Amino acid sequence: MLKILFQGDSLTDCGRDRTGNDPVRAYGCGYVNLIASRLMCDHPGTVVYNRAYNGSRIADTYSRWIEDALNVDCNILSILTGVNDIGFGIRMNQGADAKKFRMIYELMINEALKNNDRLTLVLCEPFLFKIENDTPEAGLDIVEDWDIWNGQLVERQNIVRELADKYKAVFVPFAERFKEAFVKAPPEHWSIDCIHATNAGHELMARTWLECVDTASLID
Repeated sequence: MLKILFQGDSLTDCGRDRTGNDPVRAYGCGYVNLIASRLMCDHPGTVVYNRAYNGSRIADTYSRWIEDALNVDCNILSILTGVNDIGFGIRMNQGADAKKFRMIYELMINEALKNNDRLTLVLCEPFLFKIENDTPEAGLDIVEDWDIWNGQLVERQNIVRELADKYKAVFVPFAERFKEAFVKAPPEHWSIDCIHATNAGHELMARTWLECVDTASLID
């Protein structure tokens, strides 16, 4: 049976219902919901968990790792994280730098694999958007200080790619696919505020994830 656990921050959370009383909103309104909807339609036995939390830095995710990852029965674990450590770091000096980010990320991976050595790991590439046409207020500092933000983003992207290679995980190139999509439409078509995705952006994320992850091999 296909059992998928999604971990991350607001990009993955997307307003998911945490009460367990609203199955329609259990996955949020973003790419996780799109992935879950398609897989559960095509393969009714599929189980999907969204345990992401808005505002989570990697240390926040790790603080819930036992409850929200190790204790969840899954055969695919998908992680998208990194942007909040950049933003919290630049804006409030409260994010993990690249060295700490790698250390905690690798700790989470090792604990997950020790807990389930047959687990399929999916590591997703973090991304940002440079919206220069009527920049949203929430993203003004990102655009104004783009070299700083993007420099730290590239560090995290490289870390995620290196960890995917090291642990033979699936790497999902979200940032790369968005760059390709800019030929079709500008950044503001894909993002609302330089960080969060629009509906079109979430659809692109869902398509990219499904193209990269071999779910068929885990379906009974």
